[in-house]
Amino acid sequence: MFVPAGLYPPCRIDSTGGIYVRSLPRSLVAIVAIALASASIIALAPSVAAAQNRPTWTQGDFWVYTRTAGSATSTIRVDVLEKTTLTLNSGTRTVWHVTTTTTPSSGSARVQHSWVEDGTLAVAKANFTAGILGEIQVTFDPPFAQAVFPLAVNSEWSLNTTLRAVGISFTLNIAYSGKVIDERSTTVAAGTFTVAVVRTPSSGTAHDENSYSDNAGNNVKQESYDGNGNRVASQELTSWRYQATGFALVLIGIGIAAIAAIAIVAFVLVRRQRRGMPPPPGMYPPGPPQQPPTP
Repeated sequence: MFVPAGLYPPCRIDSTGGIYVRSLPRSLVAIVAIALASASIIALAPSVAAAQNRPTWTQGDFWVYTRTAGSATSTIRVDVLEKTTLTLNSGTRTVWHVTTTTTPSSGSARVQHSWVEDGTLAVAKANFTAGILGEIQVTFDPPFAQAVFPLAVNSEWSLNTTLRAVGISFTLNIAYSGKVIDERSTTVAAGTFTVAVVRTPSSGTAHDENSYSDNAGNNVKQESYDGNGNRVASQELTSWRYQATGFALVLIGIGIAAIAAIAIVAFVLVRRQRRGMPPPPGMYPPGPPQQPPTP
């Protein structure tokens, strides 16, 4: 059998002169299979409804909202500052110092400080303006929970907290409740999010509905309804920075890049075999000698 020198593919020749193309190593086949399976999972996996999990805030996170109440509009910006500890009667809590800056369309901005328990969205301490008393500071013990995680449809809670005014002999016991009434896809100015809709209180006519997304790490939409069921105020997310989500996207990007690299290497090796590129010296036996043409 005549085989031009230097053009033979990776092969072996059996005793009968038959030529068998060498197959890919099993390890490479396994790698390619895993890469293709992983890629298909990432690309084709359907969106599955699941409970919304607690946030993981980081210093520098922020959320900006547009609020409408009747004819009045305002911009609200929430900034996560430093992490600290706060000691209440019920124990010491790890909290984030948060500022909420409200800027009405006509008027001056005002800043409210609050201390929110790490990972629960529960307010442990806050300051606000109270009429003739001016600005006062209060604590909530245990912290006033805006949600109880994880948030799954039909989960609900009934809780109590004690409000204490700092520097003033005043306390107030507060009972409150909430219920997850829906999980849905919600579109706001900042994008489209899968959210858990939390109703507070869990029953009654006048209530709030807060749409929380663990992808954003906070509420992306808030609506308030009066006793007649009329919506009297709404607030929507317009821009945000939540670093926990950014880190997850980086990890996903690295995984996709690794899969792509493996697939490219496998593709090149297969093309190399098909084109008959010569293997490194010593890897395969030399091809049969060329036979001179018959005179």
